[in-house]
Amino acid sequence: MKKRKQGFVSRHGRLLGLLGLVLMLGLGGMGLGQYLLNPQNLPIRSIQVKGKFRHLDQENIEQVLAKALDGGFFSLDLHRLREAILASPWVADAHITRIWPDRLLVDVTEEQPIAHWGRDGLLNAQGEVFHPRKRLKKRLPLRFSGDESKAALMLDFFVREQPRFIRQGKSIQAVILDRRGEWRLELTDGTRIIVGKENMDQRIVRLLGVYPVLQQEARRPEKVDLRYEQGFAVSWRPEEKSG
Repeated sequence: MKKRKQGFVSRHGRLLGLLGLVLMLGLGGMGLGQYLLNPQNLPIRSIQVKGKFRHLDQENIEQVLAKALDGGFFSLDLHRLREAILASPWVADAHITRIWPDRLLVDVTEEQPIAHWGRDGLLNAQGEVFHPRKRLKKRLPLRFSGDESKAALMLDFFVREQPRFIRQGKSIQAVILDRRGEWRLELTDGTRIIVGKENMDQRIVRLLGVYPVLQQEARRPEKVDLRYEQGFAVSWRPEEKSG
């Protein structure tokens, strides 16, 4: 009977000891967690920004990050930091990595414009419009104008139609989608083409099918209106009508 009681006490004592150890570890973990998450502890001392920049200022990005820092190594909000960088119109993407014990590595991707958009915007290859604070000094060969929500659709239209014009020795320099939903094109030789709202591909194919005939004319077309069921209308350049 005594042995049984001693065995019970022994097992009970081991259990209490184990529970005590778990409790101590838990309290220690809570203390460690509070220490690590305290914004005053383990401060960030170095921010390294990398990327290929033509329009972004690396020093400016570092200043933006330093201003947006709101905690230590573990407690800082990486999402908030990333949003602060993305607020720059020229930043396409950014990835932030913690490097123990006090560094941040920020990999920034700069926007690559392929066309002008409207008066002060630019268009990238993903069909996204962005508006830099300063105008782009370099003039791009392509221009778009229309509802920004249709930018990707307009870029797809250009990518689809440009090869057809190039095969005829022509090139599109502007794509316009007006408020009425009508598509218009401008070529590098100054010709304006009103495509309309419907059957755009078929209308352009029909035009380009007879374009060699138009090129045989001594005059050059100023405007071509494709909004006809069986053909199109051509307006010739005024200064070339007489001769």
